[in-house]
Amino acid sequence: MIFSLNLTHEITYKEEEINFSTIDDMAIGSETCFCYHFYFEDVFLKTDLIWSGTRKPLTKKEKEIIESGFPPIPRDDEHLFIPVGKYSLLQTIPVDDKSKLIRSILPFTSKKQEGKLYVRFVKENVLECVMQLFFPE
Repeated sequence: MIFSLNLTHEITYKEEEINFSTIDDMAIGSETCFCYHFYFEDVFLKTDLIWSGTRKPLTKKEKEIIESGFPPIPRDDEHLFIPVGKYSLLQTIPVDDKSKLIRSILPFTSKKQEGKLYVRFVKENVLECVMQLFFPE
């Protein structure tokens, strides 16, 4: 199911070259994000990687601040971000390669045939990792 999301605080990441094979090795509470430009070439959906980054798990102090309703504290080494705005969001099981990602993107292309896409992986616990697709509206 695709949801509407109003992101009120940007989600920041440290620039790092990563790929789908490293996602299983993430620490619990950490995140990985890929920013892509998607477009059609003839009838084929293509994606070009703009950036990739990681985010370490929140500290106890950072969690307390966020849970109190305040914006997260900026981290010095995190310069990449998913910007504030309105998004269509799909949360699903992670894919393990780019070709499977293309199939996950296709439902979003009925409204928009070109644009940016953020693919966020969140390691929730030892066994679970979720993938979130953010499409700016």
